[in-house]
Amino acid sequence: MNRREFAQWWAQAWSNRDVDAVVSRFADDVRFVSPRAAEVTGNPVVVGGEALRDYWQRAVGAVESIVFEVEQVLEDAGGKHIVIVYTSNIDGLRRRACEFMQFDDEEKITSAEAMHGCQLP
Repeated sequence: MNRREFAQWWAQAWSNRDVDAVVSRFADDVRFVSPRAAEVTGNPVVVGGEALRDYWQRAVGAVESIVFEVEQVLEDAGGKHIVIVYTSNIDGLRRRACEFMQFDDEEKITSAEAMHGCQLP
């Protein structure tokens, strides 16, 4: 799966609320940073696959609907670093967002950071 295909898969997995599928692509020792994590867990940094699963299950459990629409995928020449630019629609609140991801040689995400913009009309 190339990075553009991965981004589409990732967006669909989120739209399906399939936390287990999303977490399966992350390394056990992943480091994830997000302002939303701070809202849910009290800390913007989540370390480890199980902690990430717990955070996302709590976050998904608190909303009715999720739709992610990929707008653009940027990657470095080696394909180890990507940025997914997307529109996030959570319970009708639309925001532009992006996620930075770094992949290891086994295609697991070892670090990621989510950034969320202002509300869109």
